[in-house]
Amino acid sequence: MSALRAVHAASRGEQAFDPAEQVPTPDAAVGRWPHALSQEPMLRVSDVLQQLCHEFPALTPSKLRYLDNNGLVSPDRTAAGYRQYSPADLERLRFVLREQRDHFRPLSVIADTLDSLDCGRMHLAVTPHAVEETETYVTHAELAQAAGVDSSVVATLEAEGVVQQRVPGRFERACVPLVVAGGAYLGAGGDARSLKALVRAAGREAELIAGSAAPDRGRGDDAAADALVSVRSDAAVALFSACVHELIDR
Repeated sequence: MSALRAVHAASRGEQAFDPAEQVPTPDAAVGRWPHALSQEPMLRVSDVLQQLCHEFPALTPSKLRYLDNNGLVSPDRTAAGYRQYSPADLERLRFVLREQRDHFRPLSVIADTLDSLDCGRMHLAVTPHAVEETETYVTHAELAQAAGVDSSVVATLEAEGVVQQRVPGRFERACVPLVVAGGAYLGAGGDARSLKALVRAAGREAELIAGSAAPDRGRGDDAAADALVSVRSDAAVALFSACVHELIDR
């Protein structure tokens, strides 16, 4: 283990995660880790967001594209080019996102660890999670149930224009993470007017971010555009969080 990595780990009160100290697998591994889980592509991007929204409410399609473009979690593609994830991909995503969120590890370090897991130089146990079958559109009650909130939260978010019915009587399941976050904000004492103001501010920032990536998209360089969107989105979220905490902690 490098001295620098050990110092960083100690400063956070955690045990450094060193691939060299992991127990190697007895046999050469085949394919992508986790090897024991199904590699069958069966989940759309919206399904992945639904499965992970409670643990990672800030996860977005652009973040998934960014991780794909950087080779950390590379799902299969349909004939039309749409990404489809397997149960193994889902657990791989959980690992990457936890390493970023909980341990602040850069993608290069996470990629090295995944390479070691993929080829069997190290072993890491995985607790499988149930993979739920999902539909593209859900009713008001199904949306509330999927997000783990009271139906009144969905009604409030709809009244404020935060979520909208995409077909009569039904919402897109992809908005579940937004309902989870909105429910948490209202449950923490936030009011509907403040929530709507935050959503409007987020919308303006999203437009600016999309505009900044437009030149790359115009040149057909979607990988560069997705990387820019992901990095700037994460920076915007970090800036907002830092501002709120700095003002509170004064």
